[in-house]
Amino acid sequence: MSRHMQENLVSLLMVGLFGLVIYMCQDFGPRARLIPLPLAVFGIFLVVVQFIHHNWGRQEERPAELIDVDTSAITAGAEGQPRTERTEEQLGQWGEFGAYMVVALLVAMIFTLGIFPTIFIFTAAYLILTRYCTTVRGLSYSAVLTLSVYLLFVMALEMQPYHGLLAGWMS
Repeated sequence: MSRHMQENLVSLLMVGLFGLVIYMCQDFGPRARLIPLPLAVFGIFLVVVQFIHHNWGRQEERPAELIDVDTSAITAGAEGQPRTERTEEQLGQWGEFGAYMVVALLVAMIFTLGIFPTIFIFTAAYLILTRYCTTVRGLSYSAVLTLSVYLLFVMALEMQPYHGLLAGWMS
């Protein structure tokens, strides 16, 4: 089977999958359809655009060229094989343990503070502590992100947010 035929087959399978999601959404209530139905329709639209792009005038186009990789630039170990393990520089001081602790901190913050304070604090802390941007810009980005999540889920979708364990103790 040619690559062209494989691309078309995958496109048809994706349309079928999105069509199945649309069919299954018909049993949902009106509010439950708000997320999967538009995503499935948009997915079908994107697959159709991709299908047209790959098949429209395909004969005139020359095939895509593969990337030429300079193998001399790859650092090799003693056996001549490329290194696959991460160095201490890449992992940082804490390594994978630090990554697991960040995820654990995020989950703990969601349970104790609630979703919206966690979004703001976690995003601001990440942007500022990693020095991705200045303090004012990090706080601004965090506020805009928190506001957009609030507007989407609370105002548009009318979902009740989780307020955290501390909200019950404060009232």
